[in-house]
Amino acid sequence: MKSLTQKTVLITGAASGIGREMALHFAHENANLVLLDINKQKLSETGKDAARKGVQVETYICDMANHKEVEKIAKLIMKNHSIDVLVNNAGIVIGKAIIDETYVEIKKTIDINLLGLIWMTKQFLPNMIARQRGHIVNIASAAGLLAVPRMGDYCATKFAVVGFTDSLRMEMKKYGYPIAITCVCPSVIDTGMFEGFKAPMCNPILKPDYVAKKVVEAVKKEKAYVKIPGMVRIIPLLKFFPASFGDWLARAMGVTQSMDHFIGH
Repeated sequence: MKSLTQKTVLITGAASGIGREMALHFAHENANLVLLDINKQKLSETGKDAARKGVQVETYICDMANHKEVEKIAKLIMKNHSIDVLVNNAGIVIGKAIIDETYVEIKKTIDINLLGLIWMTKQFLPNMIARQRGHIVNIASAAGLLAVPRMGDYCATKFAVVGFTDSLRMEMKKYGYPIAITCVCPSVIDTGMFEGFKAPMCNPILKPDYVAKKVVEAVKKEKAYVKIPGMVRIIPLLKFFPASFGDWLARAMGVTQSMDHFIGH
């Protein structure tokens, strides 16, 4: 998708953080926007800022943990739009040890980070297939490639997003559907969501603007993966070594201590 001019891009979790930055960058590429979030005030602000770039913007309040609400909003959107690019970005992190998490917290993480993403894909993929074009971007995480203590449920969802995205990409190729699929695996992004997180060695905390630029670039070039920074690209290689070595390396690089002072918001 070399040009995004007049294409329609839907972004979930668009009110703040990387979602907001992606909205602004897609708008800079002259793409029209459909923005979803549960935070009405911040979503409205993002929508207004994006509209100042001269593109059409619609905003919808949506709880990604509620599959019926997702279906309802999707139907409303599809009455007026054909979505060219779907960016599944909405996500949360609780940041507790597994033994300290409640069932409600675990379920909410899974419902938003994983099930909401899959269900959004289910809503818009059939239309993309019928139109024989489209692009789906799933925001996973470096924590979908490498586990981190105090992020058990988060890692579970992000590992699942990586697996789901790989499977979806392979299905599109297997059945001859010309739908591009991109999996984004960044290290922690400086959005406030991970306040208190201490970046491991060689894995700096990323700026939202930088990540947003990389996502837009990936859409234009139809890349299968975005792994940033460079250190994230070598994480899969650790699976070739014994688990004890991987655990030692994680301690040595500060991965296992990175969430010790997590605050979040």
